Amino acid sequence: MTGHRLHAAGVLFFCFLLGMTGRGLFDSFVVMLRPLDLSHSWSRDELTAIYAIAMVCWGLGAPLAGVIFDRAGPRPVFLLGISVAAAGMMLASTDWGLWSFYLGHGIAVGTSTALLGTVIHAALVSRWFDRNRATALGLVHSSMGIGVLLFSPVTQLLVDSFGWQGAYQWLTVIGLAIVLPVAIFAPWNRYMEGHPAVRESEASTSVGKVRYGSLREAVRGWRFWALSWIYAITGMGIYVAVTQLVDYFQVLGVPPLEAASIYGVAGALAPVGMIAFGLIADRFGMLRAATLSYGLTLISYAGFLTLPDLFIEPVLYGSAICLGLTLGSRGPMVSAVVSRTFQGPAFGRIYGAILAFGGAGGGLGAWIGGFIHDATDGHAALFYVGAVILVAAGVPFVLLSRAAVR
Repeated sequence: MTGHRLHAAGVLFFCFLLGMTGRGLFDSFVVMLRPLDLSHSWSRDELTAIYAIAMVCWGLGAPLAGVIFDRAGPRPVFLLGISVAAAGMMLASTDWGLWSFYLGHGIAVGTSTALLGTVIHAALVSRWFDRNRATALGLVHSSMGIGVLLFSPVTQLLVDSFGWQGAYQWLTVIGLAIVLPVAIFAPWNRYMEGHPAVRESEASTSVGKVRYGSLREAVRGWRFWALSWIYAITGMGIYVAVTQLVDYFQVLGVPPLEAASIYGVAGALAPVGMIAFGLIADRFGMLRAATLSYGLTLISYAGFLTLPDLFIEPVLYGSAICLGLTLGSRGPMVSAVVSRTFQGPAFGRIYGAILAFGGAGGGLGAWIGGFIHDATDGHAALFYVGAVILVAAGVPFVLLSRAAVR
């Protein structure tokens, strides 16, 4: 039993490190946005398109990660992920033109984040945790917030010390130093076997339950589209505003490092929120957890809107706290539903396809946010639009709750 617990802890720890690094490299662009804007003549929508492409490729990379995982296991996925990330970051550092950012930080880093992240982690965690699955998934998903916490101020410090090109190069070294040892030396083959008790539980509960042997079977059911809607529309509502949040703080007069650190603090709270909302979902039901989560996000948007007229630190940090507690908080709930509904030989492909909608929604939101910023010559409209979108995003949770899927 001790050995099983040790392996379960190892799954959580190593998946956490990989998710933290992948998301940290991905979201370093939020800090890079302003120095790139100041050193180039590109429009804001051209710049936010870099992040939009990364989001779309993160989504499109999820099915790819699922296919490789289903056929070859996690190690090849992780090695491919860090290789693509390193190549993309180095390409972005060359500054050969806008295309080098689209291909480097956009396509390469976006795809690598999927290869290092959620689909594989959910597949592995679900093999080791059953009753507290939402909580365990919340812990692993929280790695994204820690990545933002650590990499945002580090990126700003690197930009201040070496310029944005040097920052890209040093981030590449940091990413390789963390991921390569984990990908190569962690006992992934043992982790693939799962916990015997979880295997027995899955086998007993699968009697009389629909088994999805392919993605084609899954897309015929309404649950697949409900979960895809949640990921896509929530991502759109978040990234239409959050992509330009560090820039917004600096426009309001916050020093660059402090602005990046505030965003990092929000990211640091994401783990707390993910774990907490996983616990709430396990204890009180998914609908209550989702309602509270969306409500806090809307409160944060309202607080950010008041800052130009009422710039006081309690409002600034209070809004950042509310946002941070809910960044990614819907992910563990959706992951828990997916792992219980679609567990089987095609799990990686099915979950990857659902995540693809999330990437597309987040990318579209970031891109639209650039147009809104240029059209309104400011940031306020971003929060209004994001709030409306988030209200629509949460509707499927009602249907899922009524169907007693938790």
